[in-house]
Amino acid sequence: MHLLEYHLAALNDSGHSANLQRSEENWDRRAAEVSQFGLAADDFALNWLQGKMTLQGKRILDISFGAGRYLQAFLQHGATVSGVEISRQMIEHTRQRLDQAGLPYQAAELLHSAWEHTDLARQGWQNAFDLVFLYFSPALSSVAMLEKVLQASRQSVYVSLYAHREDSLLGELQEAFNLPRRSVGADSADDLQHLYNILYLWGYFPHITYEERLKTSHHAVDYIFERYASWLFKQDSADETRRQQLRQTLQQRSVDGKLSTTSRDVVGHLYVDKRLRR
Repeated sequence: MHLLEYHLAALNDSGHSANLQRSEENWDRRAAEVSQFGLAADDFALNWLQGKMTLQGKRILDISFGAGRYLQAFLQHGATVSGVEISRQMIEHTRQRLDQAGLPYQAAELLHSAWEHTDLARQGWQNAFDLVFLYFSPALSSVAMLEKVLQASRQSVYVSLYAHREDSLLGELQEAFNLPRRSVGADSADDLQHLYNILYLWGYFPHITYEERLKTSHHAVDYIFERYASWLFKQDSADETRRQQLRQTLQQRSVDGKLSTTSRDVVGHLYVDKRLRR
């Protein structure tokens, strides 16, 4: 198999879920939680990006913008923003965030849609953006979706994805339920490297870097239950018997209603300037 064909096939077969309705329901449910997240002053992604391009006066498309923390940062740096988000509840939290910050934006440019269903021509988004930004977005679910991202950008594309994840509590629960040891997102852990190679073989010159994140977290049983059920059981996450067994296990392990876990994540960041190519 030709090298390009190998990476194209790998990206198309990287384990992304095609169940957009389930994805929307999941993010609607988590919207209030995600809306509490902000950006640190030393946010790696934002600082690395600003080392590649200036944001002042740029037009930026944020795909899967969540509760809008990067939209807020882009506006604060003088950019004009548009966004695509599958969760209507996330969009509501984003509007509240931007309104409370007193930042100028056009509500019509925050589109409620999956990237797969977004019509670039109808939105006037073909070759329209100085930067297309994807931070932990599931939108790059196929080569066709990557091509669509490139079609929307007239200058640059930024992508951030997990390259490796470890979670101590997940490992303990996998052992307790006699499940194979498997990290979260293992099926898509190589996606960023595939993207890098595809872009290079298409004639672009992408930049890539990695950061390590170490963290100990303490969360309530209900929070852990919702997140870890989908991680542990995948397609069987709706099985009520297994869910109740998990809840009982978490309650038994909890101290004062909370559980602790230590995580180690390696996050990859990719930037490509479309104007520089062979």
